[in-house]
Amino acid sequence: MESINIREIKTSLSSVDFIFLNDILKKENSESILASLNKDLLIKYFELLIKSKNIFLFFCEFKKENVGYAILSSKPAFLIDEFKSLKFLILKELVFRLKFKTLANIFLSLFKIDLIFLSKTKQNMINNNLNLSLLAIKKNFQSKGIGKEFIFQIIDNLKKEKYFNKITVETHNIDTNRFYVNKLNFFYIGKKIRLFKNLDIFQKNL
Repeated sequence: MESINIREIKTSLSSVDFIFLNDILKKENSESILASLNKDLLIKYFELLIKSKNIFLFFCEFKKENVGYAILSSKPAFLIDEFKSLKFLILKELVFRLKFKTLANIFLSLFKIDLIFLSKTKQNMINNNLNLSLLAIKKNFQSKGIGKEFIFQIIDNLKKEKYFNKITVETHNIDTNRFYVNKLNFFYIGKKIRLFKNLDIFQKNL
């Protein structure tokens, strides 16, 4: 894994980086909110993200080629709070694209309904710790240990600048669940309500 290099985007996205990011979002994270946004809105979103001190964008390079990316936040709430200036544009775009399931899930998250089946202790833990929001590795580079090394390097990088106790992630895919449990030593802590398939929540102590 000496050929892997991680790069945190702190200033701006080059045109090449944006094309890569837009492409991998559509292919590997097609059910995410970001994958539903048009190009101009996506550019505005990432401009705000890069300026944020609470959200982190990392690229994974393998032999100097972009092969993956990850978005993390100091707390899950920042994924909404930091983009209030875009909320009406995002809602308009989702309505225009008839993404009513996505809109319903945003509602569940905004009003904290999605965590009602978790204990207060677990809710507080999730709401106040590092969260891995999105992660993707290009299909041709999956199952090669790249994703595992990418996450380990990100965690090491963030721990140099900030103190984090735990990291959480949510998935709804059996293979992805196995990746986090078997490769990264996460453990299952509960479910987050989503339409029409709940998310499994995993945690890792740092």
